[in-house]
Amino acid sequence: MNNRWLRDTIRNLEPYAVPVVRESIVINANESPYNIFDFPAVRAEFFSRLRSLASNRYPDPMAQELCAVLAAYAGAAPDQILAGNGGDEIIGLVLHTFVNPGDDVLIHSPTFDVYGIVAASLGANVCAVPDDHDFQRNADVFRKTVHAMQPKVTFICNPNNPTGHLWPLEDIAAIAAASDNPVVVDEAYVEFSGQDSAVSLLKKHDNLIIIRTLSKAFGLAGFRIGYAVAGKRVINALTLTKEAYNLNSVSQLMGIVAVGHSEEILRQTVPTVVANRTYLTAELNRLEGIRAYDSAANFILVKVPDGPAVTAALKRADICARVYGDGVLADCIRISVTTREVAELLITVFSGGKHYA
Repeated sequence: MNNRWLRDTIRNLEPYAVPVVRESIVINANESPYNIFDFPAVRAEFFSRLRSLASNRYPDPMAQELCAVLAAYAGAAPDQILAGNGGDEIIGLVLHTFVNPGDDVLIHSPTFDVYGIVAASLGANVCAVPDDHDFQRNADVFRKTVHAMQPKVTFICNPNNPTGHLWPLEDIAAIAAASDNPVVVDEAYVEFSGQDSAVSLLKKHDNLIIIRTLSKAFGLAGFRIGYAVAGKRVINALTLTKEAYNLNSVSQLMGIVAVGHSEEILRQTVPTVVANRTYLTAELNRLEGIRAYDSAANFILVKVPDGPAVTAALKRADICARVYGDGVLADCIRISVTTREVAELLITVFSGGKHYA
């Protein structure tokens, strides 16, 4: 293909890379170790309702029943919710709704790649505030940058992917107050943080857009259910760029059923992951030359002396983790927190156990 056919803003872009997974232990994508069908009540209700699903009809374009249950779960009104095909679609909707070519989009760095990739594809200027030492984000510096720059859209990943760093809500509120434009808070991992959602700040800060997902704590990554929580006028604006039937009927049904059983699901998934996160972080930090950073998410970022050697050892142990090869994340590996058995295996690999060295 002739590259001149491509739109100017994507000609030099690198796509978001999703590696082929060949290992049997998969801890590279912050997925839950729990299959939703392992919950008997969820399985029974879903398949019972699936029998009457009209496959010949288009899905509800606004996913009204799903939005109602998501609103109750998130502590918002139904007209403050917009359901999407994963959090990634919501990120795209925000940028396609508000950003013109040449606008500034502000992120902190390192963070989730998709913010910058989509913004750059639209011709925006992607500006980043780097972390301080040990991947600690400086909220005061970030707030001052927002105040001075007034970017068209500001992204905050909280807890942050890939570092797990968490800003308290008072920092989020201060940053929102400093901006005259939309501030997006991506809370994909908030259930694991022990902190309330920024949804509670919407009454005072109408420029906030909170992104939530059922992929992580609910274990529904395969169903692709994300949602935005924002003021009614902002939600209405986002519908201007939404595809008519963006979320299929089966995913809508699963979201309705799963959120209806949220107490049962989260009672099992969240405490177990948090306990294994605490254990794994402490044990890895006992190893010479290894630094496991504190995390408020369902993953841990680990700095090792020799990234390629540890990566090779993980592969020999049949483990697929997220490996970073250059920049500030060089020799860093992000590992999803799953079961205690996997945690024990990881400790053996990172300690240089003979079988994997």
